Amino acid sequence: MPHDQVTLTGTLQRIVYSQPESGFLIGRFLVDDTETAITVKGTVFNVGDHETLKLKGRWHEHPTYGPQFEISEFMPVRPTSLDGMKRYLASGAFKNIGEATAQKIVARFGEDTFETIDRNPQALLRSKVLNRKQFKSLTASWGEQRELREVMSFLHGLGISASYAKKIHDEYGLSSIATIQDNPYRLTEVAGIGFLTADGIARRLGFDENSPERAAAGLLYMLDQQALNGHTCYPEPELSGQTSSELRIHPDVIAGALQQLRRDRLVKAMEPEEGNQQPTLIARPRFYYAEQRIAENFTRILNTKGFTDFPDPAPLIAEQEQRQKLRLDPIQREAVEAALQHKVLIITGGPGTGKTTIIRFILMLLRPHIPAIALAAPTGRAAKRLAEATGAGASTIHRLLEANNFGFQRNRDEPLEQELLVLDESSMIDTLLMDSLLDAIPSQSRLVLVGDVDQLPSVGAGAILLNCIECGQVPVVRLEHIYRQGEGSRITLNAHAVRQGQLPELERVDASGPLRDFYFIREPEPEQVVEKILTLATKRIPERFGMDPLFDIQVITPMHRGVTGTVNLNTRLQAVLNPEGKGLEYREREFWIRDKVMQQQNNYDKQVFNGDMGVIVGCDPVSKNLHVQFDQEVVQYEGKELEQLALAYAISVHKSQGSEYPAVVMPLTTHHYVMLQRNLLYTALTRGKQLVILVGTEQAVKQAVRNDQTLTRYTLLPHEFSQATTLKLALEN
Repeated sequence: MPHDQVTLTGTLQRIVYSQPESGFLIGRFLVDDTETAITVKGTVFNVGDHETLKLKGRWHEHPTYGPQFEISEFMPVRPTSLDGMKRYLASGAFKNIGEATAQKIVARFGEDTFETIDRNPQALLRSKVLNRKQFKSLTASWGEQRELREVMSFLHGLGISASYAKKIHDEYGLSSIATIQDNPYRLTEVAGIGFLTADGIARRLGFDENSPERAAAGLLYMLDQQALNGHTCYPEPELSGQTSSELRIHPDVIAGALQQLRRDRLVKAMEPEEGNQQPTLIARPRFYYAEQRIAENFTRILNTKGFTDFPDPAPLIAEQEQRQKLRLDPIQREAVEAALQHKVLIITGGPGTGKTTIIRFILMLLRPHIPAIALAAPTGRAAKRLAEATGAGASTIHRLLEANNFGFQRNRDEPLEQELLVLDESSMIDTLLMDSLLDAIPSQSRLVLVGDVDQLPSVGAGAILLNCIECGQVPVVRLEHIYRQGEGSRITLNAHAVRQGQLPELERVDASGPLRDFYFIREPEPEQVVEKILTLATKRIPERFGMDPLFDIQVITPMHRGVTGTVNLNTRLQAVLNPEGKGLEYREREFWIRDKVMQQQNNYDKQVFNGDMGVIVGCDPVSKNLHVQFDQEVVQYEGKELEQLALAYAISVHKSQGSEYPAVVMPLTTHHYVMLQRNLLYTALTRGKQLVILVGTEQAVKQAVRNDQTLTRYTLLPHEFSQATTLKLALEN
């Protein structure tokens, strides 16, 4: 069959299968002037049986079902044949009009049927082919159908795809045309449509590059881009300057648009105090108010008397030491005492410094006194690790807050019931999640935040753990001494060396000698780095260490793009680790049965969350459904839900946070110079439990270790902490 894109016009005889939410359907389609229906599939919404459509797409040979037409674009059109007119009127789109009535209408008006309904509908009454009830129903529905076709034609003419056209129509309905013509930048309100797409449409509609609408949308776009980089706010001079230069908008127009955004309360501004030379910080309201609430809620919990008091913790600690046959050192004792004496406590330290030991000790000590205790972590894998390490039940923060598609069910009005909450991997908690969590914690409850502040900050915007430590208002215990270090172990020593700005040991090791837990393989060429990683993951590590290449070995990398980025590594690893895989293609990505995949966003309906990893166990290429095994649960993905999944043979260092793997293999070359930072290398090294192998150059390692200037994250939280303290002192006085 030909593979070039072609256009077909005809009638959708029957919908065989459909997914109303995504618009995907499989149907039987009769092309004009033919007698045998064909199978079509693709995204087509708001259509029914017997509707006339113009389809654009390509022929595809299905191995089981034969030739099929894959739809890339569609357009509802009015049928021109008499039979087509009858089918269209009787299709069910027009209430109270059945086959007999449709036959009478077409028999009376012939080829002028649609022209009559458009221009002289009263003729339908005068000819008595319709009663008054049918007339009202037909003319009302006819107007809606006409407007829908006009909307579709308008959006199609702007180059908007069918899937986005559906979202636009769902958002604005029949006012879509007027909305877009008035201000096409409002399209950024539609999920999945960004500034660049809206900007292209605006330019096609004749909007000037210096229009106030473009400047306002551009500022919001640049501010949202900074949120993706971790900032909850951004300095006004840099925001305005970058928007002006990158989008080529005159600075005066930018200044006026920013003032209008402030008046419309679409952005918030934090002005510097008098005499302070710091610039004004601009934030989206959701971050501005979230950081304000975070500071207020920390202050609220810290300064409220608890349900249970421990005025003299020393006897309790001594008794627990005797019970556990454990002797705490001074810093560990300080951490436990602080957990008993303060309502909120931060415990931070690197790998092997005893964080888990202290958590277990606190739990065993407090269980007789506090019956309701919750353990949680930001990701499913981190929660599972916490449960295994403590022997107690643990959940994700999302599950703790009872998240669903309507939001978090636990909040200030329906607070959590636990008196003690212990949160592990707290460096991963971003601003919006921490806001929701603190809002749901009762004032009398206790909160212990455990994490490693030297790791990478959260993927989402904010620097919660760092800000809380630096504000000086939340009690902090920092663990420095390394306890967990096996004979000859190098992972922990090297990780702490990197944290302190020292080079890890990179001496050459005899591959045939005794097994070690840390190796550095020198290779300057990125293509050869990839080849060595493939050999390590599929042959050398499984043979020498007895590890499963799919479940025990994780490749992590600083970048997504490039030869040693996640995209290329996943393609190469998939080919060698799952060579006989069968599955489906989705947006130039192939998913095969037995592939290792990762969830890329929170899905409250399915109860799978960003960072959860699973294995594809089932696939239906026709409906494009996948079944993924996550721990003990199998989750089904339909149609466009596949965009939530990514191959996970190789993942970014950011995505590896909160997880540990038996073996970690990581490329590290100077091609990653943008991402070569000390906390990134430190985070990568601390992901491996039994084995870490770096493949790359010494120069790249040195560059990462020396670069302790981690990218500054602009946040309002330090200011909000000081404001909350000022308010508290004012109330006390």
